[in-house]
Amino acid sequence: MLIDSLRKSRWRGIAAAALTVATVVASTVPAAASELRIGVSSHPNTLALNETGNDAAQFLYNIYDTLIEVDVYAATPKFKPGLALSWTQISPTVTELTLRPGVTMHDGRTMTAEDVVFSLNRVFESKDPRFATAKGRFFDNFAKAETAGDMTVRVITHRPEPLFNVLISSRNAGITSKAYVEEMGPDKAALQPVGTGPYKVVEVKDKRETVLERFDGYWGAKAPVDRIRYLRVGELAARVTALVNGELDFITNIPPDQAKLIPTDKFTLVGTTWPMFHVVVLNMSDPVLKDVRIRRAMNLAIDRTALTNALWGKEGIPATAHQFPNYGEPLYIPGLKTIKYDVAEAKRLVKESGYDGQPIRISFQPNYYLYFDLAAQAMADMWSAIGLNAKIEQVEKYDYKTVQMRPWSNPMYYPDPMGAFDTHWSKASWTTTRKMFQPQNPEWDKLYETARFETDPMKRRDAYKNLITIGEEEAGWILLYQPHEYFAMRKGVEWKIPVGLRPYALTFGDGQIKLGAK
Repeated sequence: MLIDSLRKSRWRGIAAAALTVATVVASTVPAAASELRIGVSSHPNTLALNETGNDAAQFLYNIYDTLIEVDVYAATPKFKPGLALSWTQISPTVTELTLRPGVTMHDGRTMTAEDVVFSLNRVFESKDPRFATAKGRFFDNFAKAETAGDMTVRVITHRPEPLFNVLISSRNAGITSKAYVEEMGPDKAALQPVGTGPYKVVEVKDKRETVLERFDGYWGAKAPVDRIRYLRVGELAARVTALVNGELDFITNIPPDQAKLIPTDKFTLVGTTWPMFHVVVLNMSDPVLKDVRIRRAMNLAIDRTALTNALWGKEGIPATAHQFPNYGEPLYIPGLKTIKYDVAEAKRLVKESGYDGQPIRISFQPNYYLYFDLAAQAMADMWSAIGLNAKIEQVEKYDYKTVQMRPWSNPMYYPDPMGAFDTHWSKASWTTTRKMFQPQNPEWDKLYETARFETDPMKRRDAYKNLITIGEEEAGWILLYQPHEYFAMRKGVEWKIPVGLRPYALTFGDGQIKLGAK
């Protein structure tokens, strides 16, 4: 069976990859006493505030600050002053924030209310299409920001915003220098950005290498590392080999099977099962997939337990419903199962649909979602077993005019149902605006309204339960599993995963990392 072959194929190529590591990290120089060399699997297009992906999370928390900050190690959000010293809701839709004086930005200028308003309105008003995804994911209810004095700003929402603090602490609401962006132009400023964070960008090499240095003008406690050098090493085997060979100090995105190959006498492993689903988004507008019977059949045909065990061992978690325990009580619903595995029913639905064998392509980008190539092979086999003709296609870029299915990750950006749902499946999300996700149930909008804006937690809970149940019936997504991944670092590096932030966030500020001798 294919699942058995997956178990064998995932133990791939560590020794062979060692032959190519030298070329992958050829630009790496010997580490300074206080330099951290990090091997990452992917790199965002830019380091600008419009970037929302998992790859951007590895960088942005070190470069930018937000008005309101959150304790990175608190599972339940604990908010604290950031670039704003205080904030007050002065009307149901207006919050006034008093700014921290004397904040120096990376270009040497002092932050003003004009910088804050400029930074926020780029995403709130979203006149630049590059900010559309960030707007849709976090800020669709935010109308604008405006100055209310030299060191005071007001943030205005369209309607009362129960999630104001957590949304304004999103890194996509980070602050940059208005003058710098206007001088450089948005394109150049995106490639060599200016923030107010503990590290500043000093070098970017075409999505291959990025160098940050400690910003000595930082308003808070100084960062503990002189230099952070990120290197993109797409192949998992190459990252592991580079770490073992001493060419890297810290690597990301390691599955359980490969983590077992790293000697723990010389390296430290830090792992977690992410509050995040790997998911396949189905194009509900596609001529083949617009038939809900086909979409339901595809969902029913996936043996998520076997797939999860094959790829992540017992440390991964098969999806049973679109929710995470991190929501806390009463929003999390223990025992809820909306996802089923039923091959006989899947075959019946395919036959009933009159499906005529047209190819159904699953497209994915290599090296972005760990082990998705293997997952795609397994799913194609499962779909073949129910009579569907699935084809696997690797692409460098998605063409949304033709894409039928694509993988995605559905992280919990903050511990609330909307932190995993509104950010991905709202009317403003790319899945909807690109007309891939189009729920037809007439109750959908009403339930969404309650789940998003109601303040009574029990009403929210009930609405969300009905919402995700309908979502499975609409079958616009295929939730697969919560992956378990490790970070590995040489002895002397002490770091722990910031549970108060979205998955994949790397934070290296004061009190967040210790870099000892080798």
